[in-house]
Amino acid sequence: MHRGMSQPYLSLEAELHDVFWETEDDGSEVPLMAAFLAKHPGPALEIGAGSGRLMFPLVQMGLPVEGLELSRDMLQLSHLRAQRLNIQPVMHEGDMTVWEDGRKFAALLAPAFTLQLADDPELTLRHWHRLLENHGGLYLTVFMPYAELLGDLPEDTWYEDHRATLADGRHGLLETRHHLDHARQRVEREHCYTVSGEPPLTHHSQQSIRWFGHVELIDLLERCGFRVNRFFVDFDPEREVSDPDEIDFDGILTYHAVRAPEITKSF
Repeated sequence: MHRGMSQPYLSLEAELHDVFWETEDDGSEVPLMAAFLAKHPGPALEIGAGSGRLMFPLVQMGLPVEGLELSRDMLQLSHLRAQRLNIQPVMHEGDMTVWEDGRKFAALLAPAFTLQLADDPELTLRHWHRLLENHGGLYLTVFMPYAELLGDLPEDTWYEDHRATLADGRHGLLETRHHLDHARQRVEREHCYTVSGEPPLTHHSQQSIRWFGHVELIDLLERCGFRVNRFFVDFDPEREVSDPDEIDFDGILTYHAVRAPEITKSF
């Protein structure tokens, strides 16, 4: 059996996930996702919805978005977030490579690099193809781990990855070390999460992140039955480029694709 993610976010990893994201990003993808859904009206599913950081603002806009999440800890956090916001979103617990409930969606949202956590990206995309209506839309964001690939972050050495202050005044810290597996195009990461206190709380985890070249990902999408009709970088729809390898950018790539009726056979 294939897993949809290298592992679900658990314990402090789940608790601190949004804290660290929000110190660096204020929900850049929310307006992009809302604009995408306007072009694909109808029931939508966010894959890897986590605690609802990106999904719940869409729900508050009145958009018919449901969430799919593997981690029970993240689902519990989503329940608490929904209570604070006084909303009742639909959240499903399941693996993104196999979950289905018999419906077809007008759009799938896979923001925040979710596909790169898939154990088998092709298997995952072929399953997503089956979840969509014909000509339904796929919103997909991935990133190139340039800091690791270019040596800006030291390999096999612990370094401070994120630091943030929690709402109760405690401090959260993430330390990471990584190893590059060039043959499999994966960054293998070890994480150590710490929350200050007496005694401090700690949690260790491992994560495997797959990277894709631009042409490679387009080929993969087409092989799995998708047609890419838009592409831009760094969450900026004005930055549509023909070849991201020829420009200087932060490594974030967003693709808009539609489901073709039949999956192209691979040879």
